[in-house]
Amino acid sequence: MIPVCPKCDAQLFSLRFKEVEVDFCEHCRGLWLDAGELEALMRQTGGSGDDPLLAFQNQPGASPRDHKHLCPRCDQTLREVAVPRPRAEALHLDRCPRGHGLWFDANELQQLLALFPPASGATHTIAFLNEFLGPVNAT
Repeated sequence: MIPVCPKCDAQLFSLRFKEVEVDFCEHCRGLWLDAGELEALMRQTGGSGDDPLLAFQNQPGASPRDHKHLCPRCDQTLREVAVPRPRAEALHLDRCPRGHGLWFDANELQQLLALFPPASGATHTIAFLNEFLGPVNAT
């Protein structure tokens, strides 16, 4: 099965971030991270993969009303998980209800990592992602 983008149904391409392989949509610039890849990506780029902020992945999430994005691994409807942000609207991420992974719309992964404390090293991961993927175009 060829994985397709949960957002725009385009084919996902495999990219290697150091030792972590992720799926990327060239069309909408979203990223799919399989279970454990977020933590591995952080470790590979100098961060800590055991930050308590990652607990959002264990939340059951809610079925979104306005879209039915599907997991690229099992075709189940992704569940929306809200990650609170200080002085800003919550960040709404999509996760597979079966635990296969997480979908990040363009720049959402960097927004999530910006919430981590400086000691986590997440700024290194953000810099790496920005360098690797390039700037996100505003549309």
